[in-house]
Amino acid sequence: MENIPEGPGVVIFYHGAIPVDYVFFVVRYFILTHRMCVSVVDHILHKLPGFKLLLEFLKVPHGTREDCMIALKNGELVGIAPGGAREAFFSDQTYKVVWGHRKGFAHLAIDARVLGSPTLPQYTISMSSGVSF
Repeated sequence: MENIPEGPGVVIFYHGAIPVDYVFFVVRYFILTHRMCVSVVDHILHKLPGFKLLLEFLKVPHGTREDCMIALKNGELVGIAPGGAREAFFSDQTYKVVWGHRKGFAHLAIDARVLGSPTLPQYTISMSSGVSF
């Protein structure tokens, strides 16, 4: 949390089967800053009946580079899991990165840097006493 800027930034995280570590991060970020983190999710969630209003409330855009740049220009923190659902379903306990040919997050990171916004990797280490952030 000490590396999260007060202004815009990009958080890149590993999408495990259930990205509970990222969810905890978003909740903690909100509690400490009273700001929502704009979280990019798979476009299929926007097609599920009844989800549109919830996703708008939670600041979950379709995730185009343009959507993310607008959020950054508005001073928001943007969270992206480059591997998405593919990584969640096909990776294993060795945390193999499954990004395929996805490069949009890298282009966004470059564009964000032009705006003076940092790109922050998030990684959670599982420990015997619990989860460490």
